[in-house]
Amino acid sequence: MRITNTIIQQNAKLALQQNLQRVARAQTQSSSGQRFERFSDDPQAQSNVMQSASSLRALDQYRRNINDATARANQEDGVLQRLTDLLDRAREIAVQQGSSTATPSTRASAQAEVDGLLDAVVQLGNTKYGDGYLFGGDNTTTAPVSNAPPFYTTPTAPSGAHTTEIAAGQLFKSNHNAKELLLDTNVLQSLKSLSAALGSGNVTAVSTTITSITDAQSSLQSMVSDLGARVNQLDVTGANLDALETNLKTFKSNLSEVDQAEALTDLVNRQTAYQSAMLATSRVIGLTLTDYLK
Repeated sequence: MRITNTIIQQNAKLALQQNLQRVARAQTQSSSGQRFERFSDDPQAQSNVMQSASSLRALDQYRRNINDATARANQEDGVLQRLTDLLDRAREIAVQQGSSTATPSTRASAQAEVDGLLDAVVQLGNTKYGDGYLFGGDNTTTAPVSNAPPFYTTPTAPSGAHTTEIAAGQLFKSNHNAKELLLDTNVLQSLKSLSAALGSGNVTAVSTTITSITDAQSSLQSMVSDLGARVNQLDVTGANLDALETNLKTFKSNLSEVDQAEALTDLVNRQTAYQSAMLATSRVIGLTLTDYLK
């Protein structure tokens, strides 16, 4: 193959252009801190970066869901504590009015107080969270408990529960519904029975309600324990999300970001190589046959 000056010049220009491109890329990486300018620079790495970014966005949503579920659980815990206090008072009334010292007058006053406790229980059952009812189950737009005495019962017992996804494929029950809170625990019925017994003046019936009230208190305590376990689950899941987020950010950073010290060193090396190539090319490209004939 015949090598001419034109071929030498073209090859030299091509080599210089390639060196200059390497310098430009190294300069861009050192100034931007990013490994890639275009998806085509490293499709596999870029794809992994995009997947990591998507996973990080999902973690943000899971964390918001956990915060919402925690707020719901905390609000339910307050309701449970208040219900416990109301039952404590109801039990005191039952003990007092179930004794031989009670009179029709004291029982009438006690019944009025118990009816007030019932009203308070209904209000707690209709506690709102945001724009919806906390204990509405899967129907948060309708008040779950009727406030029309003497029934104090749910017109349509709420079913289901408010659930939220706190991790990939992990649904979490945020809180109980009103049926579980007031009917299944026998809270409403025990108070209604006490009110009816006081109204009838039946001392034996009043004393009997002590047992049902105590059972209702035990049921509430079981719900408190269950709630505590679920809050612990939220804490553990949140900690796991934090650890996963750290790993994903590190993985994404390793793929997409450059080490500044390494990038600057690479830039200096490429600039030196480019300058050396320019010097060598200038010496070769200026030589012709005439230079040797002089």
